[in-house]
Amino acid sequence: HLIAPSWRFDMVQSADIVEEIARMEGYDALPTQSLPPLKSGRTNITTPQQQRIRTIRRALAARGFGEAVTWSFMLKSHADQFGGGDAELTLSNPVASELNQMRPSILPNLAVAAQKAVNHGAREVRLFEAGPIYLGDGPKDQRSTVAALVRPSSKRHWEGERPYDAYRAKADLFATLQAIGQPASRFQIEAPRQAHWHPGQSACLKLGPKVTIAHFGALHPRVLKALDVDGPIYAFELNLNAVPFMKAR
Repeated sequence: HLIAPSWRFDMVQSADIVEEIARMEGYDALPTQSLPPLKSGRTNITTPQQQRIRTIRRALAARGFGEAVTWSFMLKSHADQFGGGDAELTLSNPVASELNQMRPSILPNLAVAAQKAVNHGAREVRLFEAGPIYLGDGPKDQRSTVAALVRPSSKRHWEGERPYDAYRAKADLFATLQAIGQPASRFQIEAPRQAHWHPGQSACLKLGPKVTIAHFGALHPRVLKALDVDGPIYAFELNLNAVPFMKAR
């Protein structure tokens, strides 16, 4: 029969007594025994899509991008500039009155975040986000996308390094695809198919004649003005739902 001292208010059950004895004997004196291995072996707790997104996060971070997590909704006027603004995607009870539209693209939120960083003294801003966009209110209208954006610094010509441009946005996009086992040779480059891209400094990436998987290049100055963002802004947006999984060899 054991009685705890009156000053030991922390000893209330048998496990506390066991812990006290173990402390006196020394934890290094306790025998160790491994748990039996699982009969089914190792199992993944993430889906293949989640694994791809995790790989992309590491790849973009290694290329100097910082990850952002923004709202899945935005101003309706911003959504209008990126092909959204449909009535069925307007929120009836938004978290804030100005955030009343489900986003058709991640880029507007990233552009606004980049402008805030510049307003606080940042020179070159590199941001990316992996998350959903919404093209309608149906169950199949949600897309899993990755968007990356650079607001380059205004370097002088004598400062050496060439400033970020549409070609470097293309390189970042292809590096992202390469990280998930998608070689550049699989894709074709054509003129942009979305109005928020600069027609002379952007392009779309296609897989075959019908499937567009990404856009890259400069955002249109008209769109940046509507967002109240100082340009230029270079970016890419990748639709992961349109990128097939590579077969294991």
